[in-house]
Amino acid sequence: MNQRYNSLNLYFWLLIAVSFGLVSVGLALSWMYGHTWVQVLGHICRVNFQHLKEHLPVATQLIIPTILLIVIIRGGMSLVRQLRTTGQLIRLFLPLRESLPVRVEVLLAAHGLKSEDIVFLNLPIAHAFCLGFWQPRIWLTTGLVNLLSNEELDAVLAHEAYHCRQRDPLRLLLVRTFKAAFFFLPLVGDFAQAAELQQEVGADQAAIAYLGDDLPLLCTIQKLLKIDSAERWPTAPYSPFNVTEARLRRLIYPSQPFCWQIYLPSGLISLGSMIILGIIVLLSVQPGLAQTSHCPYEHVALFHTDAYAS
Repeated sequence: MNQRYNSLNLYFWLLIAVSFGLVSVGLALSWMYGHTWVQVLGHICRVNFQHLKEHLPVATQLIIPTILLIVIIRGGMSLVRQLRTTGQLIRLFLPLRESLPVRVEVLLAAHGLKSEDIVFLNLPIAHAFCLGFWQPRIWLTTGLVNLLSNEELDAVLAHEAYHCRQRDPLRLLLVRTFKAAFFFLPLVGDFAQAAELQQEVGADQAAIAYLGDDLPLLCTIQKLLKIDSAERWPTAPYSPFNVTEARLRRLIYPSQPFCWQIYLPSGLISLGSMIILGIIVLLSVQPGLAQTSHCPYEHVALFHTDAYAS
């Protein structure tokens, strides 16, 4: 797996393509049938949901707009929650910013970084992360700087500088928003998880390529595993220098081939779900299946009106 492959982050772009494709379909359906959906809902409200069992085709027309509404609400809530958490972190910790230690400052130029790109916090926890959407910065703590040697600290800076160049916090914001929005499609969740891992693998490989050796990075991870004192903010879209089992496997076995079979079950479930929704759409817009001669809304498909005929 080469560095260009990681910088492209195949899983991220697959997730974006699938998500935008689903959003486009939703917008197209809303444009074509939105007026009909509103009239169907208005009729159901007027009859106070009476005789709904006798008119299930009416209810089936509202399945698609209900799903679209849930997607919008869940995606919007996830987006707002992430933005709010990011703002809270910045407001909480940025006032604690202190001048960089000399041993950190001398390492910046090699990574194309300036002192303004680093937020140094005098905190005992060992933590490093990339935070920010349009101008991401690297956040370091005293605990991490004191824990690592210069070479190990260089590996951390190379890792986090990669996240800054790729604007990975912004990518995480999109990944987690789409994952929350399309929670009913397991393939989207799998792509989201793989995209997050790919970000870390890409940053690790960038650090190894810069140093020409994977030993400093592995030593850093070993030290962090022993203490594991870093704070976690799971709802914030930031790129922490944390340790996961999947990341360690990629470091130890970097030449593992891509295994598409692991996505087959989730892909089949997602495809089946989309086929079912497609059938519902087709059935709900077939005027030939409806008996609309007595319906006050003749253009509303699948609205059987025998119970209301005079």
